[in-house]
Amino acid sequence: MTGHSVLAPSSMARIAQCPGSVSMQAAYPADGISQAALDGEASHWAAAEMLAGRLVDVGQVAPNGVVLTREMVEGADLYYDDVALTLRALGRTPADGAIERPVPIPRIHAECFGTPDYAIQIGDTVYVWDYKFGHRVVEVVRNLQLVAYALGLVGSADDHGIDVVCRIVQPRAPHRDGPVREWRFPAADLRGWENILVRAAAEALGPAPATRAGPECRDCSARHACPTLQAAAFDAVAHAGDSIPADVSPQALGTELRVLRRAAEMLRARLDGLEQQALSIIQAGKHVPGWAVVRGAGRRKWTVPDAVVIDMAAMLGVSVAKPVEALTPAQAVRAGLPEALVDGVSQRVPGAVSLEVDDGSRARSIFSRGAP
Repeated sequence: MTGHSVLAPSSMARIAQCPGSVSMQAAYPADGISQAALDGEASHWAAAEMLAGRLVDVGQVAPNGVVLTREMVEGADLYYDDVALTLRALGRTPADGAIERPVPIPRIHAECFGTPDYAIQIGDTVYVWDYKFGHRVVEVVRNLQLVAYALGLVGSADDHGIDVVCRIVQPRAPHRDGPVREWRFPAADLRGWENILVRAAAEALGPAPATRAGPECRDCSARHACPTLQAAAFDAVAHAGDSIPADVSPQALGTELRVLRRAAEMLRARLDGLEQQALSIIQAGKHVPGWAVVRGAGRRKWTVPDAVVIDMAAMLGVSVAKPVEALTPAQAVRAGLPEALVDGVSQRVPGAVSLEVDDGSRARSIFSRGAP
């Protein structure tokens, strides 16, 4: 969970790319919180409880009213294990660090602050963790949210000789490097990022901030009303009708793929914004020509605990219990099963092949540099 501010680190990527998003979102604030956001908030709460040494289990109700599912608990457990095992190797425990403690970030702007999921300084190294429960892949390298946290944690003191280690734990988003990823760099490299973010913050809060379309539009609450995104979406539609040769060179293919990926992102952002606006208008009792709101049949849910249902059915001679399911190999090792034994009865299945943009982030992570 991140701090809520016009300059919250969770919005830094969008502000850096589109300073006008601050004023646009002020005019069109988000209408409620999505279920996905509520689920992520609940899983974050479970993770924080684990780090604080308190027990968490499936079926428990988070403070936001969401019932914890097995997926939420297992995701939080993966995050907890990464923090705890990393600190154990350094002779520390989670109790030695800060769990979701607000951090001011005046190096960017007086109004900027954030709440790292977990942070600790050990010697000359600052560690900061971010737990992501969503399905969309979030890269750790050059991540502006983590950069902003690091700027607040390191502060304005002399950063010579200090290293920063950023770690993202993302259990539900497939990534070539796995669900836990790290970016390590000298704190001195933050100065270049600081210049970029300071300029973006000054423009965002200035008299005439510019709007620019990009992937960050997906998370903007004003995407349905943004003329820049509208123009980008129309350009994407026009480009889709352009004729191209049946056989293109690898160089032209790479360029075309990048152009169409960006066009698709613009269209998805614009379409999602318009759909949400139309839904809100119709639910308010107004009419949008050619569109109607249809509610699905929904699913039936038990109103009593599973154990009560199972016992009730057993009294009638009916079994409604699911088959016993083993933990995953990784969870079994964390539970105490010897890894040598697990290796003998498990195998690693290759991940699915996918095409992704090569922006150099993988090479930068290998060489562990943080400069922009």
